Amino acid sequence: MKKLLLLIPVSLLAVSGFFWFTHDSATPQTQSVMIHQPMPTGAKELFSLNESALRKIIHHGDTASVSLINTSFDALESKLKEDQKAGYSISKLQTILSTYKEDTTFLTQKFAPRLEALRHCDQFELSHEKPFLTSVDQIGLHELKSAYFELDTIRNRYLKNPTVDDKIAYEHENQRLHNIIVELYLDAPIEKPLLAYLDNHKHYFEVISSAYDELGYDRVERLRTNAYAIKSELQLLPSI
Repeated sequence: MKKLLLLIPVSLLAVSGFFWFTHDSATPQTQSVMIHQPMPTGAKELFSLNESALRKIIHHGDTASVSLINTSFDALESKLKEDQKAGYSISKLQTILSTYKEDTTFLTQKFAPRLEALRHCDQFELSHEKPFLTSVDQIGLHELKSAYFELDTIRNRYLKNPTVDDKIAYEHENQRLHNIIVELYLDAPIEKPLLAYLDNHKHYFEVISSAYDELGYDRVERLRTNAYAIKSELQLLPSI
């Protein structure tokens, strides 16, 4: 990339300065809050609650969702026993659900020691994404915008369906974006928060990737496949 020397608007300097200040001394310490609501009674709703809790663990490092997964499994199994007594066949569903529960338990075990780090990365990103995107917009370089869009797309795709190819692609794109920022020769108050955000983005990816590596990509794929199968089977049962 050709090295550029840009004249940055004063408004961008102000935004970036605030961004760097909040990163340095005012990162929010948001706590996970459990909203006590009645447990759903329907099997489909209970499984949806379970899936939502699993996503919160993976994406946000939400510790409260670990116990919610266990609670929803217990409630779902009780509901299925009621359906069985009512004459519905649940043998196929029970088999799939047993494997899904085993894989979910293994996943939460792998994520457990990483929840604090993951939660910190997630909170940092939530509080710094807007000023980061504002800085990128005001710099106005298409290559910078497109590189970040591609980086975020790869990470989101990897979170849902991890592959070795996307892991390599993420590392390559993160380094490319880092080089683009450095080669802009921005003033330190502008460059530092951009790189800090990018470093956090990478650390967030690496925390999840390390858990997925231990879990095994095949098991992650089996979780997704079994989730679809379970929802299909639940369609055959009463809604309440």
